[in-house]
Amino acid sequence: MIFRPTLFLGSLVVASMLALMRCGGSTGPLCNTGTVVQLASPTQGQSGVSTSVGRVTIVASGNSNVLYSTYNQWNITLIDNAGQTWTGASLGLVPDPGGPHPYPSDFFYGSTIPNLSSGRSYTASLAEPGGACQAVSLGSFST
Repeated sequence: MIFRPTLFLGSLVVASMLALMRCGGSTGPLCNTGTVVQLASPTQGQSGVSTSVGRVTIVASGNSNVLYSTYNQWNITLIDNAGQTWTGASLGLVPDPGGPHPYPSDFFYGSTIPNLSSGRSYTASLAEPGGACQAVSLGSFST
């Protein structure tokens, strides 16, 4: 058996590149929103959420930050307990949904999402599509 270091090294490089592509940029720094954010609707830990909820809303503190000036470049991503990813539309400013008011100055953003599956848990995160940073964890809810 002949050992070919070049072939072996080439295989390692290809395997490493594929692994990095699979991570979706998760090896970069945490995305910088410039503020604190949390789920507003559904709320963190909420159960029995309708599968046709249609939108995930977050609340952020203030409007003098990166998120407010670039909100249309962000979206909500959901990953269910079966490993399926659900990607929402770009964020838009939405009226106060009567949800939580955790900050002195609350700003609400919504991301339209497709219908969800019944009986699943969803972990929500805030991401910049195509960005090289790790999505910001927002919490979880279940249908």
